[in-house]
Amino acid sequence: MSLHEDDRRRTAETLVAMGAPLAGWAARPHLAPEEALATGLQLASEDATVLRVLPLVLAKNWTRLDWQSLEHLVRERNLLELLGMLVELTGQLTHAPELSRKARTWWSPNPKPKFLFSPRNRFDRELAEHGSPAIAKRWGFLVNMGEDSFRSVLERHLGTTWR
Repeated sequence: MSLHEDDRRRTAETLVAMGAPLAGWAARPHLAPEEALATGLQLASEDATVLRVLPLVLAKNWTRLDWQSLEHLVRERNLLELLGMLVELTGQLTHAPELSRKARTWWSPNPKPKFLFSPRNRFDRELAEHGSPAIAKRWGFLVNMGEDSFRSVLERHLGTTWR
C-alpha cells in the first residue's frame, strides 16, 4: 500500500526528529514515535534508505517506545515480520540482547522467502539471495543489502564500532 505524499513527509520528518539521517527532511515530530515507526516500515518496503536507517532509529529510541502500541500498529499493517527482522538485527548489531529477545517473541517460520524490493534483473535477484543478512532470511526476507550496510549507518551515527 503506497502512502500519500503528506504521510510520507510527516513520517520522514518525525523519523529525522528521532535520529534518522534522511537528507532533505527537517526534524519535525508530527507523529508519535510508534506511529512513525509503523509508517516507516511501510516506507522501508519501498525505500532502501529508510530500511537502512530504521535500526539506528530503533537503537536511539527503543527504551522510550510503547512496545505494545507499536506491535498493535504494526500488526494492523501486516508488517510484524519486518519489524521483527529489524528489531532482531538492531539487537544483534548493537549488542542489545533485550531487543533480540523481544523480536523472537514475534517470530514464526516463513516457508518461502520474499523479496522486500522487487528485483529488476537477475543481478538484483542474485544480490538479494546471496547478500541478505542471515536474520533477514530467517524472517523470510531477501533484501538487496548486506548486514554491513546496516552496521555502517550505526557506526557512523552512534560513533561506535559494532562488531
